[in-house]
Amino acid sequence: GYNPLNTTNIGGIIFADIIENRKQIEAALEEGICCMVINNIVEDLEVNYVAIDNRLGGHTAADYLVSLGHKKIATVTGNLHTQAGVHRLEGYKKALEDHRLEVREDYIFPGDYSRQSARMAAERFFEFKDAPTAVFAASDDMALELMAVAIEKGLKIPEDVSIVGFDDNPQATYGPVGLTTIRQPLFQMAESAVKHLNAIVAGKKRAPIQEVLAPKLVVRDSCAAPRA
Repeated sequence: GYNPLNTTNIGGIIFADIIENRKQIEAALEEGICCMVINNIVEDLEVNYVAIDNRLGGHTAADYLVSLGHKKIATVTGNLHTQAGVHRLEGYKKALEDHRLEVREDYIFPGDYSRQSARMAAERFFEFKDAPTAVFAASDDMALELMAVAIEKGLKIPEDVSIVGFDDNPQATYGPVGLTTIRQPLFQMAESAVKHLNAIVAGKKRAPIQEVLAPKLVVRDSCAAPRA
């Protein structure tokens, strides 16, 4: 078959993922081709990467909800086959542990970034006798779906339930309530990856360059203190 790596004039390759591309990355490294992985922290290969601190993002989201006074905080995870999904969940758990709050398995719904999984989570959470007063969704898409289901059930946001998303998609501002979310510096990540790669190829920087960017909390209108 055609091997896209059998070219002698490649300066470097940027990979947007590692799970699917691991064999290609290993092949490129063997050929001595400069590789840059974006959006993934790679702990077991000597490879350049620029990633986002998803653990910090999940921690920041849950920490903010705790700071408002919430103790019953649920989460809809991202796909747990992805590093982002796993790390955001780990961050959420760590924030609860830091505040000595119980991490309840029934408050963790394994989602997959889809609206459908968020709807299933919402159907479960909002029917609980001991319903959570806040939910952290691992993507804005899922957060907007949680919002839609809450409103269908006659709940008010943020009075009855607070919701935090993750991404800061443009649509985060178009929901029924402006969505508080964790903004990922995606553009900065891509730009940084290209700059680093050019510098390594030009011999101005030594590999491996491993940069982790911090996501930031963007506060809008979807969170408040829980009802007394």
